[in-house]
Amino acid sequence: MAGQSDLKKLFEAKDASIIVAHPTNSLRSQITSTLKTLGFKTVNGATEVGDIVRLLGEEPKPQSRPVWILTTLYPEDKANALQLGRLLRETEELDKTFWSLIASQEDSYVLPLAIEQGLLSWHPVDQFAAVEAIKNEITSLMDVAIRLDCNPDLVALHYARLHLRITQAYDRLLKLTGAMVELRPDNAEFLYFYADALALNKQLDAAKRHATKALWMDKSLMQRVADMRDKDQGNLFTRDEIATLEQSGTSVLGAFGISRCVIVDPDNAARTHLRTALEGLGIKDVTEFEDGESAWDFLRDHHTGSILIMEWKLPKLSGMALLQRMHQKGIHDTPVIISSAQLGPQDRGLLEELGSGVLLQKPLSIEALDTHIRIAVKEENLPSSFKGVIRKVRSLLRQNNVPAAKKLWTASSKDMLVPGPHRKIMDAEILLAEARLEEAYLEAQAAAKLGATGAYFFNLLGKIAFALGDFDSSAGWFDKANKEVAINIQRLTDLATVELHRGDTERASEMTSNAEKIDASNPRVVETKAIVAIEKGDLDEAAAMMAQLNDLMDIVAHLNNRAVALAWKGDHDRGIALYREALAAAPKGQTQNQKSFAPFVTYNMALALARKGDLAAAEKTAASIDPLSISSMDGRLSMKVGGLQQRVKDAIRTGKKMEIDTPKTSEMSKQRILKIMKTADAGDAKATSLLLKMVEKPLRFNSRKS
Repeated sequence: MAGQSDLKKLFEAKDASIIVAHPTNSLRSQITSTLKTLGFKTVNGATEVGDIVRLLGEEPKPQSRPVWILTTLYPEDKANALQLGRLLRETEELDKTFWSLIASQEDSYVLPLAIEQGLLSWHPVDQFAAVEAIKNEITSLMDVAIRLDCNPDLVALHYARLHLRITQAYDRLLKLTGAMVELRPDNAEFLYFYADALALNKQLDAAKRHATKALWMDKSLMQRVADMRDKDQGNLFTRDEIATLEQSGTSVLGAFGISRCVIVDPDNAARTHLRTALEGLGIKDVTEFEDGESAWDFLRDHHTGSILIMEWKLPKLSGMALLQRMHQKGIHDTPVIISSAQLGPQDRGLLEELGSGVLLQKPLSIEALDTHIRIAVKEENLPSSFKGVIRKVRSLLRQNNVPAAKKLWTASSKDMLVPGPHRKIMDAEILLAEARLEEAYLEAQAAAKLGATGAYFFNLLGKIAFALGDFDSSAGWFDKANKEVAINIQRLTDLATVELHRGDTERASEMTSNAEKIDASNPRVVETKAIVAIEKGDLDEAAAMMAQLNDLMDIVAHLNNRAVALAWKGDHDRGIALYREALAAAPKGQTQNQKSFAPFVTYNMALALARKGDLAAAEKTAASIDPLSISSMDGRLSMKVGGLQQRVKDAIRTGKKMEIDTPKTSEMSKQRILKIMKTADAGDAKATSLLLKMVEKPLRFNSRKS
């Protein structure tokens, strides 16, 4: 199928064979001569669709250059342009052929179906009535193609949008332009199209926000933004608002909904210099802190709408520890710039793990600050490079928003030159998040063959191996990652958990102590200390740690994972003992969030007893939980408890063994491996498939009688 290089040959190099098809000799000659004036050398004429097919048959095979057909619909012919489009799409020898349609207003109803048949562009017939109008129309098409990187799919989407706008199908226009922005979030013109559709659908506040973003990215859109109207032809922006946008050049922060900048630096002079520089860039709302702990207390509740500029070496809570707390709290909407003389290029691996992509060396210049604020905000809101996309996808994965992460990666990565290792690593991360573990491992292996290395990759392998139950391999990969970047709290606590699964409580304590040296108050560190204490039987230490935690459900998850892993080995008693120790250490006078801990652990202990086959103990344990008392706390748990109590009673009454699933990792079948190998590098659906969603009921074309 014709692609970007072919369209470049057509519109940039003008190295193509052109067929102008129109039944009227004078108009056909006019179009032909105009194209030659514009620099196209090989232009042929055709009076009907049959002539087009004949000319195509005379082209060398395989074609050495693309063909462009500019045709009218021929609604009265036995063979019409839609049938031609189908022929071009289905014939392999014609895969370098583009076609455009000259359509009258009464023929425009066929355009959605024509676009499904591979139409590149359409043009109103009244624009071909005079030489100058023809020249303007063809020049406009060339400009659109070049603006859109000569991507034929994007050009087709542009003309589909134009059709929906002219026909006032505003609801479908909104769907299409929204899909266009998802496909190319870094394209300013697509943002403008979306803003225009929002305005026409009377969603004026959203229209203003997106128009401002588009304007920040491309100031040449100013006049088009100023001319925007809603459905009732009212101006989107007032004259005063337009004047403000023109004078300010649009604030990068305001364009993306960011209202403040938070500075964290112990050096008062550095903070003053930075505030002055920010004010010079039009950023007035600046909040300052001199230590990481104070900044964390503020950001925990005021991160929305903020950008963070921070020193790395901070008192009370280091820059690295502050970033890790933000990461664990789920604060992923705050662009971060590290401004420090303490870090260099060798630290980029750590910053990548922590989700910060912008590093500035002190002393700062206003120019560097302006540039990197734009980079940080743009990559957070509109990822335009593969690294920016990967950061955004990982942010969504950290929020457990796997569908959105997968959608963004699918839409963005196919239009970017993503190096092989990065692509395979990202594919593996998404598969891991979907719990498709064996496939994730295969993708990670493929990344390794392509030269993938570094802490992030080793960390990923450790997570996959852990999820697969291969704790020895998991520990090995985490250790390897630690040698690259040894101060990642999350990895240290993950490694402590792995060591507990391996039965090495002393090494688990060592890893936890290393994490504690970085940030002793970090909830993940406190939680891991509690888990290690439970495993070691130190209930006083476990109780002290658990009392500091607002939410204990991650401890429940660990206990469940351990009990199941021990059950695989036939060691039911150890898992049951861990549940009992955790219950003994549960904090007294629990907070609302802690109250669900004991019922969950008790329920899971009853399951473990049933799995062991001790139904009497399982019945007694399950009976100690009152489903009604926990219904307001957790309705699903209340139903599970009631169901378990009944199942245990039925098993005791009938004398039949009670089956409790002990999930095990399945072996991948040969057929599944072959399927993955076959589809691993397959391209995603083409952008034009979005057009199938544009029209709920595809139109049928029937030849009309005169």
